[in-house]
Amino acid sequence: MPSSNEIVESLEHRLENLQIDKEKPEEIDSEATKKQTQLLYSAKEHDTKFKPLDYLEGFYKTHKEDGAMQMILFFLPGILYRLPEKIENLLDLGAGPTVYVPISVRHRAFNIFTSDYAQCNRETLTSWIKNESPFDWTNVCKWIESIESSRETPEMMQGLARSRMRAVLNVNVFKEPVVQGVHFKKEGIDIPKQFDVVTTVFCLEYASETYEEYQQAVKGACSLIKPGGFLVQGGVLEADEYSFGESRFKCHRLTREQVKWCLEDNGMNVDQSTNGFRIIIGEDIFILISQKLM
Repeated sequence: MPSSNEIVESLEHRLENLQIDKEKPEEIDSEATKKQTQLLYSAKEHDTKFKPLDYLEGFYKTHKEDGAMQMILFFLPGILYRLPEKIENLLDLGAGPTVYVPISVRHRAFNIFTSDYAQCNRETLTSWIKNESPFDWTNVCKWIESIESSRETPEMMQGLARSRMRAVLNVNVFKEPVVQGVHFKKEGIDIPKQFDVVTTVFCLEYASETYEEYQQAVKGACSLIKPGGFLVQGGVLEADEYSFGESRFKCHRLTREQVKWCLEDNGMNVDQSTNGFRIIIGEDIFILISQKLM
C-alpha cells in the first residue's frame, strides 16, 4: 500500500503531463468583452445574487471546464490520503452548490455534513442528497474515479456519498457560532460543535474582500476543527474577482504568505517538514492539508 507522500508525489509527476486548458488569445478577448456586460457584486451578495446552476454549468459540466477545477480535482484524492483512514465527522464548509468533496471522501468519512451561506446553494445541496438534483455530476465522478482507480460507476459513487450525508447547515464564517442553523438533516442526527475534518474549497477568499475579512473567515473555519483534527483547504491566489454566467463577484487577493500566516495564527500546523502540513501550488491554485495542534 503506497504512503500518502508517495501518492502525492506520483500525482505531482503526473501533473507534468496534465494538459491544463489554457485560454487562447481570441478567448481572452471574448472574456474581456463578456466582463463588460457582467454585473459585479460584492462578496456579501452571494446570498441574494448567486445562481447555482450557472455556476455548476460554468465550472463543473465537465472536468475540463475550468483549469482551477482541474487542479483541485486532480490533487484532492492524493491530499485526502493524508487523512485518517476512518473519519467520524467531516464538514464541507462553504460548499456552494457542489458535492465533489462528499463524493471524494465517501470511503473515509462516516458522517458527512455540508454547508453554505447562501440559501439557494443549501437548497441545491439538499436536492442532490434527495437524488433530485437538476445538475448531472457524472463527468466529475468519472474524473475522480480515474484519479482514484476505484472502478466504481458514477451512480455507485454518488449513492455511497448520499448514504453518508447527515445534514445541510446554514453557515457564516464571520459570525459566532459559524453554524447559524440547520437547513436539512436526517432523522436522529446531532450536529457536532467541532469536526474531525473541515474541508473548504474556493470559499474563504471568495467570502472576503479584505485581508482582515479573510483572517476572520479562517478563524471561523478553524474554530470548527477539533484539536488534532484536520483542515483541507483549496483556493485561488492573486485574484480579486471570479466570474461565471452573467455574474462577477469580488474577492480578496490572497497571497501564499497570508494563507500560512492565518493558519499559524489559529493554531494550525504550517511546518512542511512534518506530516501535519502539505501545500501544493500550481497555476495560482493551491490545495493544502493542515493539522490542528493539540
